[in-house]
Amino acid sequence: MGDEIFSKAVSRREVIKGMGATALGVGVLGMPIHLGAQEPIRIGTLCPLTGAGGVYGPNMQKIITLVVDKINSAGGIHGHPIRLFHEDGQTNPDAAVRGARKLIDVNKVIAILSTWSSAVTLAIAPICIENKVLSISVSGAPEISDLKDDDFVFRTQPTGIVQGEACAEFTREKGAKRVAFMGLQHPAAKPFLEAYQRKVTSWGGTLLDSLIYEANKASYRSEVTRILAHKPELIMILGFQPDCTILVRELYKAGYKGMLLGTSYSFNQKLADDVGEAAEGIYNYGPAPDFGSPSYAIVEKLLGIKDPDPYVCQSFDHINLVALALAAGKEYSGTGIKTNIRKIANRPGVVVHTFEEGMAQLKKGQKINYEGVSGPCDFDEKGDVIKTQFLVAQVKRGKFINMGMIKL
Repeated sequence: MGDEIFSKAVSRREVIKGMGATALGVGVLGMPIHLGAQEPIRIGTLCPLTGAGGVYGPNMQKIITLVVDKINSAGGIHGHPIRLFHEDGQTNPDAAVRGARKLIDVNKVIAILSTWSSAVTLAIAPICIENKVLSISVSGAPEISDLKDDDFVFRTQPTGIVQGEACAEFTREKGAKRVAFMGLQHPAAKPFLEAYQRKVTSWGGTLLDSLIYEANKASYRSEVTRILAHKPELIMILGFQPDCTILVRELYKAGYKGMLLGTSYSFNQKLADDVGEAAEGIYNYGPAPDFGSPSYAIVEKLLGIKDPDPYVCQSFDHINLVALALAAGKEYSGTGIKTNIRKIANRPGVVVHTFEEGMAQLKKGQKINYEGVSGPCDFDEKGDVIKTQFLVAQVKRGKFINMGMIKL
């Protein structure tokens, strides 16, 4: 994974090449002309099965598949089964663009679900927009909010700005006034840092230094030396698990005794296992699932695991949201999804937690309000979730233990 995966642009020529040609049952720019009786609804996934997000992608794809199996076994959406097509986003924009083109050009999907990295989501967005294919992701970069996307781009992950504010709140609660920031070069780093610094300084804290580092380095000794020269009480690290593993290990070897805070997708159990005693006491944060949601137990049962990660929970919501939007509008296209997704997700309405519950209420003529396992799935005009909460965990005796919530 190189630095270019975070900055390489998708040219207009590439976008035009990515536009699918008309096929049976599919009109210009991916809009179905007619869906015959029992003809399948084509939906794609672009989860990170490999790369830095590879620890999350397989279960993200699996939960979507399991939900679709349940929907299809109950008769599909008004008699139409869902047919899934999977590609590996590889946590790499170039690979994801190739995957998106195949999903749109060859498989004729009307939606692409569960991209993970912000760089990936930004890279495939022009192709989805041009082809009127809905994209819904777990990506946090604020740039996603500013896309001229004609309302075809949604996400269930809070923006990097909101995450920066949440980390600043944690910093305040821990009483750390002298802090430093280390961030991998990628789209979320700058807006996260700006929000974090703004919030920290608002209550009298000081950002001693902020450092953007490169990916794929064998060592970050010089970066660690620079940051530790300021003697921070807390260091916030925004990166991916491979680079964070090196940083945590080298900070420990350098004798750092202060607090370390990272995201739950980078400061994860694999990192803790890999660095051993160097991980003791480190903190992570991440968007918190709704542990009280009836769907939380459903996800655990379907996957046969305890404590599913936030990205699995969001992927569960992605397929339920898309399926219910299609069921509500009876328009089997990306346009049909975008037109109806807020109608089934935003308040008011009868609260439902699964496709089955929602479909039952729609058949009664009721307005529904889908409440996700990842939390409320109310979307604003930019396709961003409106409300969120964060879970903080700390490594104790080698394992991450939940420490409490940050609510914004």
